[in-house]
Amino acid sequence: MMMVFLIPQVTEAIYRVYSGNMGDNKVEFYLFATSDSNFHIIYIEDKTKKIEYMGAPKKIENDYHFENYTTIDTVNNNDTLIIKNFDFSFNKVNSDSNELFGYSQKFGDFKLKKEFEYNVFAENGYELTRVESKQLFDNTEFENIEFLQRSSTKDFYFKVILSKKKKEDIKITGINVYSKKNGELLQTIKNSKGYIFYTFHAIQIGDFDFDGNENDFFLQGAESFAPNVPQIYYIYDESQNKYIEANLEGYSIQFDSENKIATSTKTCGDVYVDPMFIKLNKQYLFNKNKKKYDYQDQYCISYENSEEKSIHKKCTKKERLDCEKAVVEVGEEP
Repeated sequence: MMMVFLIPQVTEAIYRVYSGNMGDNKVEFYLFATSDSNFHIIYIEDKTKKIEYMGAPKKIENDYHFENYTTIDTVNNNDTLIIKNFDFSFNKVNSDSNELFGYSQKFGDFKLKKEFEYNVFAENGYELTRVESKQLFDNTEFENIEFLQRSSTKDFYFKVILSKKKKEDIKITGINVYSKKNGELLQTIKNSKGYIFYTFHAIQIGDFDFDGNENDFFLQGAESFAPNVPQIYYIYDESQNKYIEANLEGYSIQFDSENKIATSTKTCGDVYVDPMFIKLNKQYLFNKNKKKYDYQDQYCISYENSEEKSIHKKCTKKERLDCEKAVVEVGEEP
């Protein structure tokens, strides 16, 4: 099966899921867009399960042209995919059509059936659309919607499970792990952290057990390199053929591969605005036998910046405890 997505970077956006055939290939399209220029696609091909990305279409009249992407049944040939008369339907419960029409130079015309949609977006910031978007946001609810992620390992690909309650953002409530060998569901991981869903970068791949294989992953609550991005890590256990929670959860975690140490850094205060801010660092050591991390130590640094001076020192006990208890938000990217 090939899967195609269209996706931007905000919680309010146009999300659609369509299914059907392109030629003899079963496909699922996942659409996510906010404007003509912010329109993205990722897809997975049924035989190899290789995930590809397309974006930045050219709009010609009412059609969107995604040019020169690799076709789903060849390695080197290119194709042009056209989505015809796409209806954004900002802040409507249902778009006007239950079908998506398109054209592929390789496979010809295709028609897909709509399976899911979410059309909340304050278009251009106009007052009317802000009112309309809030009304739809407040009244929309759904659960257990899958959304493919762009990152995958050699053996597995991932779909986050999405749910939304009235007056709340879309939340990631779980992860489905699929085998690239046969497309079967290997494992469902429940997640109750309440991470907000943005796009197809919620899952990132890496080698977090230092075995030389990038077959582990983490789930993050923001798609940013900024401070205070919440993250939780999972390690692939080959003996069980499944992922296990690594006992590693924190903020914007960095790794020392030589010493097998992970450091979570929680920043209390805005590093660009506040004259003083706190960084609470927690260190974890990887235990190879348990395939989990053990908490080791923590250190807290207080930073003070002004026109006259820039100093840092060890936190007081009160500063450390206050930062420990503080609810922090994702900061600005450096």
